[in-house]
Amino acid sequence: MNAPQAKKGPPSLGELVGVTTFVIGLISAWLYVTGWTYAYHYFDRFGIPLLMVDIPKETYFVYGGIVVQQFSIWALAIGVVGVFSLILWRRFGAKWHWVGATEHWPKAAVGIFMFVVLAAIFWIGRHAAITAAHQQYVEQRDTDYSAYPRVQVWLKQDTKPRDSSPDLSADLTTGCYRLLLHNQNRLFLLRPVKGTPAASLPLLTLPWDRIELMRVMPDYSSCK
Repeated sequence: MNAPQAKKGPPSLGELVGVTTFVIGLISAWLYVTGWTYAYHYFDRFGIPLLMVDIPKETYFVYGGIVVQQFSIWALAIGVVGVFSLILWRRFGAKWHWVGATEHWPKAAVGIFMFVVLAAIFWIGRHAAITAAHQQYVEQRDTDYSAYPRVQVWLKQDTKPRDSSPDLSADLTTGCYRLLLHNQNRLFLLRPVKGTPAASLPLLTLPWDRIELMRVMPDYSSCK
C-alpha cells in the first residue's frame, strides 16, 4: 500500500519573505532596465550618447515609472503574465522554495518555463520603453520643445575658440538656445526650429569650466 501523502501546509514566514524579496528584486530590475532603455532611445533622438548624459542611476527608476504611467495597459499585461505563470506553477505542484523539483515537472522544465516568463516580461518592458521614448520625442518636437527653457550663456573671457571653430560668444547671449540637459560636467544646448528633427538641429555641448554665467529664462518658445 502506498503511504498517505502529507498535506501541504501554508507557506512559512521564511518562504513568504523569500518570495516577497524575489518579487521586489524583479520589479526593481525591470524598472531599471526599462528606464535605461527609455533614456537611451530618447536622448538618441537628439544625437546624444547615453554615456555623455551621465545621469544618476536612480533616475532610471523614475524613467521606468514614466513608461508604466504612459503604458498602463502594457504594465497590466506584464502583471497578467506574471500572475498566470504563478498560477500555472502552483497548479502543477510547485513548492514555495526555489530549489527542488516539482511534483509533476522536472527541474529543467521549471527552469525553462521561468526563463521564458522572465524573458517575456523584460521584452514587453523594452518595447514599451522604446515606444514611450519615441512618442515623448515627437510630442516635444510638435510642441516646439515646450519642456526646455531658453537660456543665456556668457563664456569666460579667456575662453577662445579653437582653430576653424566658430565664436559663439555673442550667439549664446541672445537667449535663443534651449537648455536640453545638464550634468556635473557639461551643458547640452539646443536651438530648435519647428518641424525639424532633433538630430538635424544645432546641438551645442559646453563644459562648465568654460562658462562664466548662465541665465535660465521663463520662456519655453523658440526665437522667431
